Amino acid sequence: MSSRGWGGAGQAAAYAATCARLCAGAHPAVLEAVRPLTGRRVLDVGAGDGRLARALRGAGAHVVAVDPDPDMAGFTAGLPDLPFEDGAFDVVVACFVLNHVDDPRASAAELARVTAPGGRVVATTWPSGATAQSRMWQRVLDTEGVVAAPGVRLPEHLDFPRTVDGLAGLLRGAGLETEAREVGWTHDGPLAELWEGAAAGIGGIGATVAGQPVEVRERLRAAYDVEVGALAEDDRLRFRTEAVLAVGTRPGRMPA
Repeated sequence: MSSRGWGGAGQAAAYAATCARLCAGAHPAVLEAVRPLTGRRVLDVGAGDGRLARALRGAGAHVVAVDPDPDMAGFTAGLPDLPFEDGAFDVVVACFVLNHVDDPRASAAELARVTAPGGRVVATTWPSGATAQSRMWQRVLDTEGVVAAPGVRLPEHLDFPRTVDGLAGLLRGAGLETEAREVGWTHDGPLAELWEGAAAGIGGIGATVAGQPVEVRERLRAAYDVEVGALAEDDRLRFRTEAVLAVGTRPGRMPA
């Protein structure tokens, strides 16, 4: 699994302090999609700082967590080559992962491979350009005439639509019976949170910000402060956001 559109190795602390809190807003919907969990074998792919893995364990699952960054939680491994036997897990979760890999279809097939018959694969992704944070960042870039960094998006023949139908189609292509929907929540964090993640080079916006000269980064920060002011509430960054969640079931019957 590459760090395309994320930031790469060595950024675990910055990710945990910034973007991980934003991504965690989808975790309640993920947990609801995979219950009951007591005694189930669960694989968390792209586990990040481990907060979803801890929630899964708290719900009674036996969890294995993997991430390509050795500084993150769990074993060092990533898509599309997971070091597990076919059908090794009852549930496989990949939250905000398939939008960062070099080959989403091969990666979805790998998630399906390690899932037992009757088991479930749950994946989430951000809908392209549709979230409050992505629109905010686009306004920041437009203010200074900055163009997003090249190489963040996949070539067209490898990419998939970051939509309900697009993510569902990705899992169906891996042989899973799939349903998908949007899930929403209100994010609440420090005013500088999103800037600090970008300044650390995390995500596509991080690659763009990091690639600018110092004087441009300073102007982008000023534009960010203006935009965040419109989202601020009681000196906190609060906004509604949403993700796409897909649940794919591998044909067959799950062992009792």
